[in-house]
Amino acid sequence: MSAQSQNPDSIYTQQVKQLINMIYPQEAGYGSVFEDARHYFSLTPSLENHITDLKVELKKIEGNKKKEILAEQLAKQIKNSTEKLEEERLTRLERLDAVCNKIIELSEGDNWQETQQQSAKLLGTLMLLTPGAEGNFARLHMRLKPLYKAVLTLRLVDRLLEHDTIAHRYLSKYREASSRFRGNRYWQEKWKVELGRPLITAALLQDIGLQSPASLTILKGENGDLDEFRLLEESQRKDLLKLNYHFTLKYLSDGLGIPNYIGDIKEERDRFILVHKEAQDFMLNLVKDAFVSKTGLGEIVKIPQIYVSIILSTKSDYSRLSLPKGYLLIEQLAKKNGLNKQLAQDFIDLVGYFPQGFGITFIPVNDNGQEKDQYEYAIVIGLNPANPAEPLCKIVTRNQKFITSGAHEVISKSQNLYFPANRKKLMRVGKEKLNQIMSQLSNNFTPDEIDNLVPSFWEPYDYFGFKKHQNLWAKLNK
Repeated sequence: MSAQSQNPDSIYTQQVKQLINMIYPQEAGYGSVFEDARHYFSLTPSLENHITDLKVELKKIEGNKKKEILAEQLAKQIKNSTEKLEEERLTRLERLDAVCNKIIELSEGDNWQETQQQSAKLLGTLMLLTPGAEGNFARLHMRLKPLYKAVLTLRLVDRLLEHDTIAHRYLSKYREASSRFRGNRYWQEKWKVELGRPLITAALLQDIGLQSPASLTILKGENGDLDEFRLLEESQRKDLLKLNYHFTLKYLSDGLGIPNYIGDIKEERDRFILVHKEAQDFMLNLVKDAFVSKTGLGEIVKIPQIYVSIILSTKSDYSRLSLPKGYLLIEQLAKKNGLNKQLAQDFIDLVGYFPQGFGITFIPVNDNGQEKDQYEYAIVIGLNPANPAEPLCKIVTRNQKFITSGAHEVISKSQNLYFPANRKKLMRVGKEKLNQIMSQLSNNFTPDEIDNLVPSFWEPYDYFGFKKHQNLWAKLNK
């Protein structure tokens, strides 16, 4: 049994798990953003059709004195059903709003530095909640993806505004958004309502059309007995893409729409409607362009989507070993002009080569800076590395023993065992010594691994399962 199922979590880890359930829980019935969409797709059409039928019936008997009572009843039914639709829409918006606020609360700090730390902590925690390619990992990854993508989208847009990477009428109004990091209350609120929420909504619900019955039939089959993560045939893939596009935009515009203004001041109401309408149009354009790639605006969510499809892949050949190659795909697409070069660079500068929560194995050095004949473990905990190949890490072992008091250190490229040249350095130590190191650091290594005595990475899931190991980021705030 893994540590995850035996130990209580830290308060922060509990908050992250709660947030995942608010978005996409393991089981239905708890109320969540994704469940709201499924209900909308499966139940709302029949209620809308019912209203249409009632209206047709009412039109037939309008003016007929003998049927006045029936007409009144029909009008009342129409009113009640319409109010029910509107009530459901506002409830969906309310739930989504609560999720957006929670994401902002967990990923934003009082200044730029704190915001990077908070975001790294949220992304790292998500990664450390998955054991890798074990059991039904694809389903877990599917649930983690929207949140992971939303956080990356927020941080990418901060960089975009700083560098003016994409010329866009709506975005250009928020060049001063970084003043929220200097305690500017006006900008904190303005950014949250007009940029933060639309960006989070676009990232979370970019593929919400896949929750429609028609899409689920392609994915799971008529009887729901197919593996939804299988490789689809070309024709199915094309159909699914069309359905996803159609139903995603339908949900964002009709299923959600804009919130209701509460109050009776006309100027205030007009301003409220204008602000929310513009934010919604921006969000819809963002999602549309992520599908059809006409203006480049959609790359704001598309780049994080491509990255997360590797970091939290649902494919059967998922391997932690390939995670540091996530940036590589972005880099290659930019070189082939498949992505905006500057935006792709902004993104790589943000994430580096090693994702948050990745288990680094490295050669430590002694007080004189000489490399020791051993290796230790660390976990990636920081965004924006000065050198993308050299991540900021929390050291979690000393002399092959797990510790909680490890320092925060940048692991240099020449020490990191992910790079083959460094693994060769350790091979001279001898099989016996390496065998001994491995048996001390790994409580479940198999005889097969003995051939691979110098591991290029390690799996920190079980380590993170203990509450006392969950505050990897603590020293950053001191």
